[in-house]
This record gives sequence, C-alpha cells and structure tokens, in this order.
Amino acid sequence: MAARKGRRRTCETGEPMDAESHDAASKGPAQVYLPGRGPPLREGEELVMDEEAYVLYHRAQTGAPCLSFDIVRDQLGDNRTELPLTLYLCAGTQAESAQSNRLMILRMHNLHGTKPPPSESSDEEEEEEDEEDEEERKPQLELAMVPHYGGINRVRVSWLGEEPVAGVWSEKGQVEVFALRRLLQVVDDPQALATFLRDEQARVKPIFAFSGHMGEGFALDWSPRVPGRLLTGDCQKNIHLWTPTDGGSWHVDQRPFVGHTRSVEDLQWSPTEDTGASDSALSRYLPLAQLMPPSASGTSGQPPARPACSPPPPPTMGMSTSSAGAAGSPSCSAAGMTEPSRSGTCGSSSLAPRWPPSSSTWPP
Repeated sequence: MAARKGRRRTCETGEPMDAESHDAASKGPAQVYLPGRGPPLREGEELVMDEEAYVLYHRAQTGAPCLSFDIVRDQLGDNRTELPLTLYLCAGTQAESAQSNRLMILRMHNLHGTKPPPSESSDEEEEEEDEEDEEERKPQLELAMVPHYGGINRVRVSWLGEEPVAGVWSEKGQVEVFALRRLLQVVDDPQALATFLRDEQARVKPIFAFSGHMGEGFALDWSPRVPGRLLTGDCQKNIHLWTPTDGGSWHVDQRPFVGHTRSVEDLQWSPTEDTGASDSALSRYLPLAQLMPPSASGTSGQPPARPACSPPPPPTMGMSTSSAGAAGSPSCSAAGMTEPSRSGTCGSSSLAPRWPPSSSTWPP
C-alpha cells in the first residue's frame, strides 16, 4: 500500500543500485509495508500512499479535530456498490475552547472511485476528456451542525423506530441524546439548510441529558436488540444502564454497576443477546444481572467468582467492555457556508467546510 522514494538503494550484496534498476524492480508485485518487518527507511525516504490499493478514496476536513464519528444508516439500500456513492456521517468535534464545539451531520455524495493512472500511450484528446470528467466527478459535502458545550469524546447513532438519535459523551462528564431527524432533512435540501442555519441552528438542544457519572468517559453503545437501551461507562470504572420510557425519555439508575474495577474504555452490546458483558481486562463474562448495584442485589454487588478451570464464554455472546489506559481543494457546499479551500489538493478529492461558523450563529 505504501511506496518508497529515494535516489539510491543498496541491494542484498551491498553493491549500490542505481535509480533505473530500482525503478525496474519496483514494477514487480506491490507489497504492503509492515513497520518493524520491512527494511527501515533511509535518509531522504518517506512512505507514500498507493491510491491503486483503494476502490474509493476521499478525504474531508471539519476544521476542528473529531475524535469520534459514526455512520448513519440511510434508506438508500444495503450493500450498494454502484458508483457514485452517498454517505451520511455524524461526528463531534474537540475544539480548543468548550464553546467552539459542534455536533455535525455530514452528507458526502458524488463519491466516485479512484482513477487508474494515465498510460504512457494516452493521447492529448483523452487527457482533455479526463479534464472535463474531473469537474463532474468532484465530491460534494453538505454539513449541518449544532452547538455543543465541551469536547465530544464519543458519538454513537441509533434509530428509535423511525427516529434517528445520537448518544454523545462530553468531556464535561455528561452524556446527552440529540434528535437527528431535522439535521438529516436539511442536508438533503439546500433551501431548508439555509433556513436551518439562519433560524434554527443555535436553538437546538439535547432531548435528554444524564450528569450522574463521576467524571468524563468514552464508552457508549446502543443495544441492537432493544431499541433505546443504552450503556455508558466512564473513566472512574462506573457503568450505567439507560432504559427507555414512554414519551421519548430514559430512566438511568444513579447507582452504577459494580463489576468493573478500572476505567471503562469501550462497551459493546451483543448482537445475539439482550444482556451480558465480556470484560477484556478481567477475561470474564458478566451478565448484566451480575452487575446490579449492591442495594438492588442484596449482596455486596460483586459477581460470583468463576471456577479457575472454567474458560470465559466468547465475547460475542454479550456486551464487551475494554479497560485500559485509555483537507483539500474541490469546492463543496458545506452547510451553505463553505468556499473553495486554498490549502492545496488532497489526492483524488477533498471536502473542506469553512471553520468556525460566523460569530452571528455561534455561540448562541
């Protein structure tokens, strides 16, 4: 996937190898460069991406870095492969100041595949046709974003029936749920997008928030089998279960589960069971019934010990948890507030919304 460049290389015999012989050798079957296993880079050499390894490759810039994003399921069909493609993403920023952060919905479309390099026999007429096609192949980006106080550690999207929602872990120690329907609507309609940015953007608030964690966290996962059921874990070892209630709200028990002893870095529900957890650090399977708070279980709250000779069930049979130490040039329409970037090209294509928005819309 990566290529090397340098003026001179040395073959196995130790004799210098000139550039022509090296270029000839590089025309053989390409191999993936594995750090620590391949020959070390020499002075003046660098690794470069081989775009021929990708069927489709695009890059987008969001201005502020995004630590987490999630793909939003759409109604355009499953397992689609016909180009150009369309993609919806939800992402959260980690800007320099708490007031500058955003929760974003991105619609990336007109995504074409990578083009093979021009052959030596290509004539000028073919090159002119390629230039005309290049304009039609430019990727497009629409972006709708809402204010969020504090950096966003993690974003996970789910559907509650026909309602798309995003669970958001804030660096301020709070977990929030945002409704995404309006944002998904406006990125498909330029006029609605302009209205949203002018009149609605600053007024969007979470539909639910939980501040019972003792500190910030990163672990968050929606159950794929029980709509609306959510697990959140923080860096203080606490795990909370969210249970959906009538009226589009949640009940979150203030008493955390006690089966974890370290920072909860990740949570993953089982795709086949409604309950259960696999702790990768402790190498044991923990059904949620064994993670009940002490007052609810009538005991110390600690799960019963497993026999030493009994291997843990596979992680896929429950919710898994991990404990550990913890763009470009083409002109794009990004939330009605983008302009061509002057930062240079980015491979085959790039998408670059302007950042930050005007002060008239943020902070609210």
